[in-house]
Amino acid sequence: MIHFCITFLVFLISTYPIIINASETNANDNSQESLEFINDHPILYITEETQKISGLKTLKAIEVDFNPEIISYGKAISISPLLKIRNNYFSSLILQNDLKVRLSQMNKNISRSRELHQNEIVSTRKLQKQLSQWHSEKALYDKNTYQTQLMLTTSKLKWGELLTKWATKKKSPHFDRLISGKSTLLKITMPANKILPPEINTIHISPSGNRNSAVKAIFINTLASIDNFSQGHQYIFLSNNSHIKTGMNFTAWLPQKKQNQKGVIIPDSSLVWHLGQSFVFIKTDEEHFEHRNISHPIKTINGYYIGNQINKGESIVTKGAQMLLSYEFKSEIPGDDDD
Repeated sequence: MIHFCITFLVFLISTYPIIINASETNANDNSQESLEFINDHPILYITEETQKISGLKTLKAIEVDFNPEIISYGKAISISPLLKIRNNYFSSLILQNDLKVRLSQMNKNISRSRELHQNEIVSTRKLQKQLSQWHSEKALYDKNTYQTQLMLTTSKLKWGELLTKWATKKKSPHFDRLISGKSTLLKITMPANKILPPEINTIHISPSGNRNSAVKAIFINTLASIDNFSQGHQYIFLSNNSHIKTGMNFTAWLPQKKQNQKGVIIPDSSLVWHLGQSFVFIKTDEEHFEHRNISHPIKTINGYYIGNQINKGESIVTKGAQMLLSYEFKSEIPGDDDD
């Protein structure tokens, strides 16, 4: 009996370290998340089991050509003011031509009367009367010329050089299209403190606000005045789409650069915000995720455009980013045994 007890005790002593080591290993295996820093970048460790339970998903970044756009709003405007300018201008030209013909005839009459006056056939009084009438007609001609020029200058200030040219040209195919409704003028107001880059001459508009169904509009000119309500700069564009009618309100997408840029589009769910800073989580291997800060993300209809901050082929977390943020905060909190 004594021999049996001694043998059993020796067995327990010999196997005790193995039991302790197995317990420690199981404790380490139960660790679900941890945080470390590599080159000042936070790296989260999340087990594959936790990822599966949490439904975490990723997507490989695909490089795209993209041009950032500003969303603005506008309205298809009537050409009635330009029609009025056109009618007044041509009426003024008709009067001007009439006065010019009359002055020309009066000049001939005065020249003939001066010859006759030298021969004492026409009296001085009659010659003076003709000269007085000529001065009156010349004053009317000068006044009309000034008013015609003022009309053009005012139109250019309000509508710009090109539209004024269309409205005051006798034969103008562009203005004929506006009159027939085949083309429509658009007035667009930019957000405050924003301007249209000078190299941009084409934008997209949609009365429904749907970017996918937007149609092109062509830049005409910049208006001299700003919008009283928004204090934004105003621009005139031309739509050659017959479905755009006067009075329609529409959404406009205005590119900020002439050439497309390289970058990636990420889903809305991939971008995480905290204390005004935006960031994403990049899966670097099967169980590690990098917290990467993102500057100047640009909202698009498909998510966010990120330029030069995410490499093509990197795995971006699309589902579970908020969960990773929670794990990161939890890992940063010292444990009870930490100093």
